[in-house]
Amino acid sequence: MEEHQIEAQVLTPFGPRILKATVPPNILDTLNSYCEEILETENREELDISKDLVGHVQEEWSFNLEKVPDFGNMLFILTKGLYEQFINERKEEQTEVPESLVVHKSWFVRAFENDYNPTHMHTSGSYSCVLYLKVPDTISDTNSKNVNKTVTEGYLDFIYGTSLVCCAGNLCLKPEIGDLYIFPSYLFHAAYPFYGEGERRSFSANMSLGVKKEA
Repeated sequence: MEEHQIEAQVLTPFGPRILKATVPPNILDTLNSYCEEILETENREELDISKDLVGHVQEEWSFNLEKVPDFGNMLFILTKGLYEQFINERKEEQTEVPESLVVHKSWFVRAFENDYNPTHMHTSGSYSCVLYLKVPDTISDTNSKNVNKTVTEGYLDFIYGTSLVCCAGNLCLKPEIGDLYIFPSYLFHAAYPFYGEGERRSFSANMSLGVKKEA
């Protein structure tokens, strides 16, 4: 057969987009300090929102993101970028201009051995995020129990649709300190349990973009 040079590209027209970024150490330190401050507060029970969330974890604490304006601004820029990238990808006319980030709820999650977050979605805001602040050594590239199976212990799993030919129904990711994921709030996700000592600490928020209409 005669050889031909053929150009091709893989299209991604279906499914929700996920933004991944790395948060600088100084912001991680600030958020960890605020979490520790909550733990030392005498009236911390007022910040306990574990009964309101689906997680089967030891601790979930409400946190006011306005205390870390640099991180709030970063979240706005990144969420705006995710929105605008999708508009450009679809070659759609941008009829709304993001001007601010509206945070509906934000909180810390402290998970320990056997803790997990079942498959769920978020019901407030258009976007959600998760940022890893601490990850124990027990979460690694191998399972501690079923060592010959796909690694899932302590991992974050995004779930959408089903798995078929040329179609993945999930994206399972190893948590790393500083990893930030921003995704549509309707996207199902789960956090699997891990085994052994250590704490998996994360920050999460439900958000929307405050926009103005283009004239």
